Amino acid sequence: MSTQPVNHVAILLGARNGAEFLPAQLGSFLRQTHPNWSLWVSDDGSTDNTRALVTDFIARPEIEGYLLAGPQQGFCQNFMSLVVNPEIRATYYAFSDQDDVWLEDKLERSVRWLSTLDPAIPALYCSRTRLIDSGGMPIGYSPDYAKPPGFGNALVQNIASGNTMVFNHSARQILQKVNRASIVVHDWTLYQIVTGCGGVVNFDRQPSVLYRQHQHNIIGNSMAPIRRLSNFIAAHGGRIAKWNDANCQALACISSDLTPEAKQRLASFCAIRDSSVLNRLRFMLESGIYHQQRIGTLTTLTHILLNKM
Repeated sequence: MSTQPVNHVAILLGARNGAEFLPAQLGSFLRQTHPNWSLWVSDDGSTDNTRALVTDFIARPEIEGYLLAGPQQGFCQNFMSLVVNPEIRATYYAFSDQDDVWLEDKLERSVRWLSTLDPAIPALYCSRTRLIDSGGMPIGYSPDYAKPPGFGNALVQNIASGNTMVFNHSARQILQKVNRASIVVHDWTLYQIVTGCGGVVNFDRQPSVLYRQHQHNIIGNSMAPIRRLSNFIAAHGGRIAKWNDANCQALACISSDLTPEAKQRLASFCAIRDSSVLNRLRFMLESGIYHQQRIGTLTTLTHILLNKM
């Protein structure tokens, strides 16, 4: 691949059977006010028209694009296959889902902020999203988080939605180190990595993406009442404990990159489970964990009191 100019963004799109909504997303790339980008699509074994749509799109003379075969090990590993691909080199990297629509200034806003920072420091831009239905009609917004991003928050909650993420090369290099770990999801891990390794996270409270909600969403809007109830039941049934185990193992892969404070917080967090009630509460305070919402804070407290962390 030829050397890219400064402020070039590599768009990393994970695709699988996305033909229904993919044209709208591809079209939103063309409308970006920051034109300096290339597109890398990892197709994870589509059986619909996805590959043909991508092939036609990247065949346009004004597009620098590449279509790759995904590992077919789930959506997370599909994205990670792009993260570790040595052929992809850029100043910044943007995750993209196949069924959303980017607002025209998404890349411009993220690059404007990222370009003010020391490139040696891991940096991550993310934002709120505007929710749309399967037909593209607005139906609401994702949560507007007011508390600052931080490692204590990242240990218990992911506020950085992957479909809004744009990050620098330093962040990518650290994320590559956890590729062999059984991570829960790539965006949550990246949020933990950047905040734990002395990096900077900018949560933009202005939406940058139209986040489509439909019956085939893998994650979707976690704030919907039915999904909240389902998540609460699953968490107390052991899901949170499994997620925390995976996150702790992934962070162990980059222990040498963590700040001394993050190492201490992580050790306290991982020690919460199976301690006495008083020690669980002490470790909770020492870990510095915090949630963006009151209901999340109460839920986390019940996990700790019931030894479900």
